Amino acid sequence: MKIVTAGTGMAAAEFVEQLRLGGFDGEIVMVGDEDYPPYSPCVIPFYLAGEPLDTVFWKGKDFYEKYRVTARLGEPVVQVDPDRHMIRTADGKTEDYDRLFFATGSNSWYPRPEWLGTEGVFGFKTLSDMVAIDRYIKEEQATAAVVFGGGFIGVDAALSLQARGLRVSLVHRNTRLLSQMTDEDGGQFATSRLAKKTGMDIRLRTKVEEIIQADGRLSAVRLTDGQEIATPLLILAVGVTPNSAPLRGDDKGICSNEQMLADPCIYTAGDVAITRHAVDGAPSVYANYPNAMRQARVAARHLLHGDGSYSGSINTTVLRKHIDFPVISAGSFNGEPVTWQQGDVWRRVYLVDGMINGYITIGDTRLSGYLYQHYVDRTRVDGTIRKIISSPRHDGQYREMLGFAAA
Repeated sequence: MKIVTAGTGMAAAEFVEQLRLGGFDGEIVMVGDEDYPPYSPCVIPFYLAGEPLDTVFWKGKDFYEKYRVTARLGEPVVQVDPDRHMIRTADGKTEDYDRLFFATGSNSWYPRPEWLGTEGVFGFKTLSDMVAIDRYIKEEQATAAVVFGGGFIGVDAALSLQARGLRVSLVHRNTRLLSQMTDEDGGQFATSRLAKKTGMDIRLRTKVEEIIQADGRLSAVRLTDGQEIATPLLILAVGVTPNSAPLRGDDKGICSNEQMLADPCIYTAGDVAITRHAVDGAPSVYANYPNAMRQARVAARHLLHGDGSYSGSINTTVLRKHIDFPVISAGSFNGEPVTWQQGDVWRRVYLVDGMINGYITIGDTRLSGYLYQHYVDRTRVDGTIRKIISSPRHDGQYREMLGFAAA
């Protein structure tokens, strides 16, 4: 049997590793658009902030050799033909398969794609992006940057560049940062505390409307409120869409069953896979590292043994890089809110029928493990949550989840 992966990212690497560890001895071909070993997008901002490049290759630089993989790199998959069991890459080459693992991830969405043709304008998603930004900062001796987009990726980018020593302006069209992983109050709290702790120039309720060039290089940006910011570097971090077009012709994601099958011979996982939520059953793309890893393992087990079932995804998000001020959330922000705040720590839990329907913790991590476990287990907490949420030292279950003795 010949296995082909469309994509060489986290999910594809985990899938291949599980196959080899499980005894699969057939041919494996991995096809991807970047010329690197598998890496974790979760840690590539650390490289931009100054960490060695090798730190991003979390399964080793020798992954392809170690797991006996034929790697076709720098070849984006642009078409899948399920009837002919064949993929086609951007250069017109084809690869046949017996089983395909479709894990092409997501693409950055750009409000003005033509801006990327200007020197000094970059996306912020792939390792190729990070390497290009790093090179440009060094060559231009850049000391300032504008980040357009105040969601998770945009804030991550801003903190990474600031950790590197650049003066950063963060431009966001919403009333608060991190609006997709917080509610209104939580987002306002996180925004105000991030501004205070970082000293970052945060511009809300405005957008980058125009870029100003000098000899083909970026020199400034003009915002919709009329203000101009001089900068040699602009990072576009406005959003992402599933890279599902090669298989289904659009960017809506790929539906899968509980065995992660989109087709009898095609598995899917990661940022491109539509799965059901483990708690409320809602189908969507739940793009995060834990979900991608579990999906890849289920797919590998099913291919090897014919069994295994995916129990559903959790929409949890954790921001904690480059600053001692974590923002963690999961679930839906509706129901009865229970809130506690002291100093720079803010917590809110949403209850429905006495169970956690969603939660946000800002400023520390000590309660996040407890909340996550009870959210997933669907246990009633309405009798104790008001006391628990106000306990600044309630970190026992969180520590146990990390493998430490409870405090």
